[in-house]
Amino acid sequence: MTSMSEAVRKLTITSQMPLDRTKAFVEAMSAARGKHLLITLRGHPDPDGIACALAQAHLAQRLGVEKTTIGYSHELSHRENRALVKLLNVDMRKIKSVRDAGDVDFLALVDAHELEPDLADAGDYEVLTIVDHHRANQPPKGRFVDLRLDVGATATIFVEYLSELSPLDLDVEEDRRVATALMHGLSTDTDDFTLARPQDFRAAAMISEAVDRDLLTDLSRRAIAPSAMDVIARSLTGLVVRRNFAASGVGFVSETDRDTIAQAADFLVRREDIDTVIVYGVVGERFIEGSLRTHSPSVDPAAWLEQAFGHDDKGRAYGGGRRDKGGFRIPIGFLGRSTDRAQLWQLVEHAVKSAVMRMMGDDPVNSGPVERHA
Repeated sequence: MTSMSEAVRKLTITSQMPLDRTKAFVEAMSAARGKHLLITLRGHPDPDGIACALAQAHLAQRLGVEKTTIGYSHELSHRENRALVKLLNVDMRKIKSVRDAGDVDFLALVDAHELEPDLADAGDYEVLTIVDHHRANQPPKGRFVDLRLDVGATATIFVEYLSELSPLDLDVEEDRRVATALMHGLSTDTDDFTLARPQDFRAAAMISEAVDRDLLTDLSRRAIAPSAMDVIARSLTGLVVRRNFAASGVGFVSETDRDTIAQAADFLVRREDIDTVIVYGVVGERFIEGSLRTHSPSVDPAAWLEQAFGHDDKGRAYGGGRRDKGGFRIPIGFLGRSTDRAQLWQLVEHAVKSAVMRMMGDDPVNSGPVERHA
């Protein structure tokens, strides 16, 4: 196996900044040599996060890490993501605590800069590396942090690491898996490259020869499940529009179908007379979850959602996002024990609409009529 010092000496220098970052990544990973690294995914895993976890595990093996585990705490709720894991045979483990993964020495975060709050004992372990492209409200805590806001996907950063440490080879099956996952992650997180930055296009070009194109085609067939169609129909029924802003509540959604809320938002934002939309619902009878989509240059999804819905008792924003999309997740708490679902939904709908109207500068109690579309 090539040693870490040999790998660094063989780096292809593309620019001083990327080389410095890659060297620092290798130096941090050296602490896990001969040890067990848990690569954690925050929230419900998406293609960018899954691909980056696979890429870091791939690099860890080549940098002398004895064991890597990819862990997640929330359901693979989107059928595309389940297909990605199945078709690429990604070994992932659902865990409720770090100890569920065995004798872990270090943690690594990909496509996230904060620990999964539902991973109860995560604070007992050192975070070795953090690689992400989302805006942080406060400096992330890790031995190595690579947080870039100028890329459309975290996959772009891992392509850079790979190009400098272990270029992917079409003739190696494992390399094809990693390249295909990264390309899919790049595509989905940049909305089929319509929101891609120059670095994202360069990353795609770097791995294009190693991608399994037949497999990528299978992954890219984005059929809409019947449950998503149902939620989209409910979002149309409940749609309210004020000026160029739209909002819709879709009621109760199962945990496994939570991503249908985002799919409904993706659908509604295509309407020609609106540029920003929020779709929300009660997921698993435990959380109020919602998705924001926008074409407006004046709407920063992360800042908008943070201002609208505030923070938890630890100061963490309930909402977050990037240039054109965002999401929020708020625990219902003891209200979730209610057996009167109609009354619970009325409370949720009133609370979310009030927050949204305040952001629009309207009085949530005495505001005028809204345009409603069935």
